Amino acid sequence: MEGLVIETEIAAGSKDKKGEGEGAEGMLASGAGSFREILHYLESEAAPGLLGLGVRKLGGVDLKKRVYSAGTTIADSDDRRRAVLLIISGWVSCGKELTDGSRTVVDFSLSGDVITLGSTEWTREVMMALTPVTLFEFPGAIYENLSTFPRRVREFVLKGMARRYARTAEHFVSISRRGAVERVAHLLLELSHRVGVRENGGTACFSCPLTQVDLGDALGLSVVHVNRVLRKLREAGYVSFRGGVVEFQDRQRLIEMVGFDGSYLALNVE
Repeated sequence: MEGLVIETEIAAGSKDKKGEGEGAEGMLASGAGSFREILHYLESEAAPGLLGLGVRKLGGVDLKKRVYSAGTTIADSDDRRRAVLLIISGWVSCGKELTDGSRTVVDFSLSGDVITLGSTEWTREVMMALTPVTLFEFPGAIYENLSTFPRRVREFVLKGMARRYARTAEHFVSISRRGAVERVAHLLLELSHRVGVRENGGTACFSCPLTQVDLGDALGLSVVHVNRVLRKLREAGYVSFRGGVVEFQDRQRLIEMVGFDGSYLALNVE
Protein backbone atom coordinates (compact mmCIF):
# COMPACT_ATOMS: atom_id res chain seq x y z
CA MET A 1 0.00 0.00 0.00
CA GLU A 2 1.45 3.32 -1.05
CA GLY A 3 1.03 6.65 0.62
CA LEU A 4 0.02 9.85 -1.11
CA VAL A 5 2.92 11.20 -3.15
CA ILE A 6 3.43 14.90 -3.83
CA GLU A 7 6.34 15.68 -6.08
CA THR A 8 8.17 18.78 -7.13
CA GLU A 9 11.34 19.19 -9.16
CA ILE A 10 13.33 22.32 -8.39
CA ALA A 11 15.09 24.19 -11.18
CA ALA A 12 18.85 24.51 -11.00
CA GLY A 13 19.92 28.06 -10.30
CA SER A 14 16.44 29.16 -9.23
CA LYS A 15 16.22 32.11 -6.82
CA ASP A 16 13.92 32.83 -3.98
CA LYS A 17 11.33 35.39 -5.10
CA LYS A 18 12.63 37.80 -2.45
CA GLY A 19 15.84 38.16 -4.40
CA GLU A 20 19.35 36.81 -4.19
CA GLY A 21 20.71 36.53 -0.66
CA GLU A 22 17.25 36.93 0.88
CA GLY A 23 14.67 34.47 2.15
CA ALA A 24 15.48 30.84 2.95
CA GLU A 25 18.40 30.54 0.55
CA GLY A 26 19.93 33.64 2.11
CA MET A 27 19.70 32.02 5.55
CA LEU A 28 21.54 28.97 4.25
CA ALA A 29 24.27 31.06 2.64
CA SER A 30 24.70 33.13 5.78
CA GLY A 31 25.60 30.07 7.80
CA ALA A 32 22.32 29.22 9.50
CA GLY A 33 21.46 25.57 9.02
CA SER A 34 18.85 24.54 11.58
CA PHE A 35 16.17 22.02 10.71
CA ARG A 36 13.54 24.79 10.65
CA GLU A 37 15.61 26.83 8.22
CA ILE A 38 16.40 23.85 6.01
CA LEU A 39 12.73 22.93 6.00
CA HIS A 40 11.69 26.51 5.18
CA TYR A 41 14.13 26.56 2.28
CA LEU A 42 12.91 23.26 0.85
CA GLU A 43 9.26 24.20 1.35
CA SER A 44 9.76 27.54 -0.40
CA GLU A 45 11.38 25.77 -3.34
CA ALA A 46 8.68 23.10 -3.36
CA ALA A 47 5.72 25.48 -3.28
CA PRO A 48 5.51 26.24 -7.04
CA GLY A 49 5.46 22.53 -7.87
CA LEU A 50 2.91 21.77 -5.16
CA LEU A 51 0.66 24.46 -6.55
CA GLY A 52 1.10 23.21 -10.12
CA LEU A 53 3.05 26.30 -11.13
CA GLY A 54 5.99 24.60 -12.78
CA VAL A 55 8.72 21.96 -12.72
CA ARG A 56 11.94 22.89 -10.93
CA LYS A 57 15.08 21.27 -9.55
CA LEU A 58 17.34 21.61 -6.50
CA GLY A 59 20.97 21.67 -7.59
CA GLY A 60 20.05 19.55 -10.61
CA VAL A 61 18.39 16.89 -8.40
CA ASP A 62 14.66 16.14 -8.47
CA LEU A 63 13.13 16.91 -5.08
CA LYS A 64 10.02 14.97 -4.12
CA LYS A 65 7.73 15.51 -1.18
CA ARG A 66 5.93 12.38 -0.06
CA VAL A 67 3.15 11.88 2.47
CA TYR A 68 2.42 8.42 3.91
CA SER A 69 -0.45 7.32 6.10
CA ALA A 70 0.23 5.31 9.24
CA GLY A 71 0.95 1.65 8.58
CA THR A 72 2.09 2.06 4.98
CA THR A 73 5.42 0.89 3.60
CA ILE A 74 7.91 3.61 2.68
CA ALA A 75 10.46 1.14 1.32
CA ASP A 76 10.93 -2.63 1.38
CA SER A 77 13.82 -4.99 0.71
CA ASP A 78 12.88 -5.24 -2.97
CA ASP A 79 12.77 -1.48 -3.48
CA ARG A 80 15.31 -0.48 -6.13
CA ARG A 81 15.28 3.22 -5.30
CA ARG A 82 18.43 5.00 -4.20
CA ALA A 83 17.65 8.18 -2.30
CA VAL A 84 18.23 10.41 0.69
CA LEU A 85 15.14 10.87 2.86
CA LEU A 86 14.62 13.81 5.22
CA ILE A 87 11.81 13.22 7.71
CA ILE A 88 9.66 16.33 8.09
CA SER A 89 7.21 14.84 10.57
CA GLY A 90 6.16 11.47 11.96
CA TRP A 91 7.76 8.25 13.19
CA VAL A 92 9.41 5.67 10.90
CA SER A 93 10.71 2.21 11.81
CA CYS A 94 13.75 1.06 9.83
CA GLY A 95 14.87 -2.53 9.91
CA LYS A 96 15.60 -5.81 8.21
CA GLU A 97 13.31 -8.73 7.48
CA LEU A 98 14.76 -12.21 7.96
CA THR A 99 14.06 -15.26 5.82
CA ASP A 100 11.88 -16.79 8.55
CA GLY A 101 9.54 -13.78 8.42
CA SER A 102 10.80 -12.14 11.60
CA ARG A 103 12.32 -8.69 11.65
CA THR A 104 14.75 -6.57 13.57
CA VAL A 105 14.39 -2.80 13.95
CA VAL A 106 17.65 -0.97 13.37
CA ASP A 107 16.41 2.52 14.19
CA PHE A 108 13.35 4.67 14.77
CA SER A 109 13.56 7.83 12.66
CA LEU A 110 11.78 10.99 13.81
CA SER A 111 11.31 14.56 12.60
CA GLY A 112 14.60 16.01 11.36
CA ASP A 113 16.28 12.63 10.86
CA VAL A 114 18.03 11.56 7.67
CA ILE A 115 17.83 8.10 6.08
CA THR A 116 19.88 6.90 3.12
CA LEU A 117 17.99 4.43 0.96
CA GLY A 118 19.74 1.78 -1.13
CA SER A 119 23.26 3.21 -1.06
CA THR A 120 24.47 -0.37 -1.49
CA GLU A 121 22.59 -3.59 -2.19
CA TRP A 122 23.14 -4.95 1.32
CA THR A 123 21.89 -1.85 3.15
CA ARG A 124 18.33 -2.07 1.86
CA GLU A 125 15.98 -1.67 4.81
CA VAL A 126 12.27 -2.12 5.36
CA MET A 127 10.83 1.25 6.34
CA MET A 128 7.34 1.58 7.78
CA ALA A 129 5.33 4.67 8.69
CA LEU A 130 4.29 4.19 12.32
CA THR A 131 2.31 7.44 12.21
CA PRO A 132 1.37 9.73 9.33
CA VAL A 133 4.75 10.68 7.84
CA THR A 134 5.82 13.53 5.60
CA LEU A 135 9.29 13.53 4.08
CA PHE A 136 11.45 15.01 1.36
CA GLU A 137 13.14 12.56 -0.99
CA PHE A 138 16.32 13.44 -2.85
CA PRO A 139 16.61 10.72 -5.54
CA GLY A 140 19.99 9.09 -6.13
CA ALA A 141 22.55 7.45 -3.89
CA ILE A 142 24.20 9.71 -1.33
CA TYR A 143 27.56 9.44 -3.06
CA GLU A 144 26.06 10.44 -6.42
CA ASN A 145 24.32 13.71 -5.62
CA LEU A 146 25.47 14.99 -2.24
CA SER A 147 27.97 17.40 -3.81
CA THR A 148 25.17 19.04 -5.81
CA PHE A 149 23.11 19.98 -2.75
CA PRO A 150 23.29 23.54 -1.39
CA ARG A 151 26.06 23.69 1.22
CA ARG A 152 23.84 23.91 4.31
CA VAL A 153 21.56 21.15 3.07
CA ARG A 154 24.64 19.01 2.45
CA GLU A 155 25.97 19.69 5.96
CA PHE A 156 22.58 18.89 7.49
CA VAL A 157 22.44 15.56 5.65
CA LEU A 158 25.97 14.60 6.75
CA LYS A 159 25.22 15.47 10.38
CA GLY A 160 22.01 13.48 10.19
CA MET A 161 23.95 10.45 8.94
CA ALA A 162 26.42 10.84 11.82
CA ARG A 163 23.59 10.99 14.34
CA ARG A 164 22.04 7.83 12.91
CA TYR A 165 25.36 6.00 13.11
CA ALA A 166 25.71 7.04 16.76
CA ARG A 167 22.22 5.71 17.57
CA THR A 168 22.73 2.37 15.82
CA ALA A 169 26.10 1.91 17.57
CA GLU A 170 24.45 2.51 20.95
CA HIS A 171 21.65 0.10 20.08
CA PHE A 172 24.25 -2.55 19.28
CA VAL A 173 25.71 -2.04 22.74
CA SER A 174 22.25 -2.49 24.28
CA ILE A 175 21.53 -5.74 22.48
CA SER A 176 24.98 -7.22 23.06
CA ARG A 177 25.72 -6.13 26.65
CA ARG A 178 22.70 -4.70 28.51
CA GLY A 179 20.10 -6.70 30.38
CA ALA A 180 16.43 -6.62 29.39
CA VAL A 181 15.43 -3.96 31.94
CA GLU A 182 18.34 -1.73 30.94
CA ARG A 183 17.56 -2.16 27.22
CA VAL A 184 13.94 -1.09 27.52
CA ALA A 185 14.67 1.77 29.90
CA HIS A 186 17.58 3.01 27.79
CA LEU A 187 15.48 3.12 24.62
CA LEU A 188 12.62 4.98 26.34
CA LEU A 189 15.11 7.49 27.74
CA GLU A 190 16.70 7.94 24.31
CA LEU A 191 13.32 8.58 22.70
CA SER A 192 12.42 11.08 25.43
CA HIS A 193 15.68 12.88 24.76
CA ARG A 194 15.06 12.96 21.01
CA VAL A 195 11.51 14.32 21.24
CA GLY A 196 12.65 17.02 23.66
CA VAL A 197 10.83 15.98 26.82
CA ARG A 198 11.01 18.51 29.64
CA GLU A 199 10.86 17.38 33.25
CA ASN A 200 8.44 18.90 35.72
CA GLY A 201 9.30 18.04 39.29
CA GLY A 202 11.02 14.86 38.19
CA THR A 203 8.10 13.64 36.07
CA ALA A 204 7.86 13.83 32.29
CA CYS A 205 5.78 12.28 29.52
CA PHE A 206 5.53 12.05 25.75
CA SER A 207 3.32 10.42 23.13
CA CYS A 208 4.87 7.29 21.66
CA PRO A 209 3.29 5.24 18.83
CA LEU A 210 5.49 2.18 19.39
CA THR A 211 3.92 -1.16 20.26
CA GLN A 212 5.45 -3.85 22.44
CA VAL A 213 6.19 -5.72 19.20
CA ASP A 214 8.18 -2.70 17.96
CA LEU A 215 10.11 -2.53 21.22
CA GLY A 216 10.84 -6.24 21.11
CA ASP A 217 12.05 -6.12 17.50
CA ALA A 218 14.32 -3.19 18.34
CA LEU A 219 15.74 -4.76 21.49
CA GLY A 220 15.93 -8.45 20.66
CA LEU A 221 13.24 -9.38 23.19
CA SER A 222 9.98 -11.30 22.94
CA VAL A 223 6.69 -9.45 23.43
CA VAL A 224 6.14 -11.40 26.65
CA HIS A 225 9.55 -10.31 27.95
CA VAL A 226 8.90 -6.66 26.99
CA ASN A 227 5.56 -6.76 28.80
CA ARG A 228 7.20 -8.21 31.89
CA VAL A 229 9.93 -5.54 31.89
CA LEU A 230 7.45 -2.68 31.44
CA ARG A 231 5.42 -3.98 34.37
CA LYS A 232 8.56 -4.20 36.49
CA LEU A 233 9.57 -0.62 35.64
CA ARG A 234 6.05 0.63 36.35
CA GLU A 235 5.75 -1.15 39.69
CA ALA A 236 9.19 0.12 40.73
CA GLY A 237 7.98 3.70 40.17
CA TYR A 238 10.31 4.49 37.27
CA VAL A 239 8.19 4.73 34.12
CA SER A 240 4.91 3.54 32.64
CA PHE A 241 3.94 2.98 29.01
CA ARG A 242 0.19 2.83 28.51
CA GLY A 243 -2.23 4.03 25.87
CA GLY A 244 0.52 5.37 23.64
CA VAL A 245 2.00 7.57 26.38
CA VAL A 246 5.36 7.10 28.09
CA GLU A 247 5.26 8.68 31.55
CA PHE A 248 8.33 8.93 33.76
CA GLN A 249 7.57 9.00 37.47
CA ASP A 250 11.23 9.66 38.33
CA ARG A 251 13.26 10.15 35.17
CA GLN A 252 16.49 11.13 36.92
CA ARG A 253 16.42 8.04 39.11
CA LEU A 254 15.89 5.89 36.02
CA ILE A 255 18.82 7.62 34.28
CA GLU A 256 21.03 6.77 37.24
CA MET A 257 19.73 3.21 37.46
CA VAL A 258 20.58 2.32 33.84
CA GLY A 259 23.59 4.64 33.51
CA PHE A 260 22.06 6.53 30.59
CA ASP A 261 24.43 9.05 29.01
CA GLY A 262 22.83 11.04 26.22
CA SER A 263 26.10 12.44 24.92
CA TYR A 264 25.90 10.17 21.88
CA LEU A 265 22.86 12.20 20.84
CA ALA A 266 24.58 15.53 21.38
CA LEU A 267 25.48 16.31 17.76
CA ASN A 268 23.32 19.40 17.44
CA VAL A 269 22.18 20.52 14.02
CA GLU A 270 20.23 23.51 15.29
